[in-house]
Amino acid sequence: MSKKCYLCAMVMSQIKKCLLLIFCMTFSLFVQAQELDSLIFNTIVTDLHTVDSLYAEHNDTAVVDSIILAERPYRIDTLGSYWLPLVDSLICYAESYYGCPYHYGSKGPNSFDCSGFTGFVFSHFGIQLPSSSTYQFKEAPFTTECIDSVRQGDLIFFMGRNGRKSVGHVGIVIDVDTANHACRFIHAATHGGVIATKFPSYAYYNQRFMGFGRYELPEFLLYYKTEKIYLDETIENTSDGE
Repeated sequence: MSKKCYLCAMVMSQIKKCLLLIFCMTFSLFVQAQELDSLIFNTIVTDLHTVDSLYAEHNDTAVVDSIILAERPYRIDTLGSYWLPLVDSLICYAESYYGCPYHYGSKGPNSFDCSGFTGFVFSHFGIQLPSSSTYQFKEAPFTTECIDSVRQGDLIFFMGRNGRKSVGHVGIVIDVDTANHACRFIHAATHGGVIATKFPSYAYYNQRFMGFGRYELPEFLLYYKTEKIYLDETIENTSDGE
């Protein structure tokens, strides 16, 4: 083999190695991107802590981020994306339906019964609950009657109006007051539609309390800008009844 042919062969060999290296690196980045896309796809990424209205007011990304992320736990991934606690988004999404009317058997979005409301909210984040409050209680992976063990995002269950000692009403715990052994829950009530109620507080619910149930939620949710931010004060229930 001539010296010229030998040099050509060496150059071609090096080119092949470089091309192979580029291919491997490209493929690795593609796989990582696919994994990230899958993660994003498999996580419902709607977060109602939206910033559009804040951008309109402040016109400053740093100011908006400081408002949204102030005093809230979050993570930043290697791509610089913010991940917020999913339970925060779930509660904000539930609270966006304050005042929505009650209708027996309705599963939203224009009206709800109690289990229709909880199922609707959880399904928005990819978590499917049984269709009735009875089975939402029976099939919850974790249940307790101890209020000191309750967390935001847990379900709270009560007996229904039929007089039987079985679950007939359900809501979502949105706030926990550990110092006073109390909580607040949001639910679709016969009187008032979607409202928030303190527990323990009203005799009607105190006497019918059955326990808490927990369906495990992913810890963090990818932070996205969406349509609106809910900063309104919560609507408290001022009357008894489901």
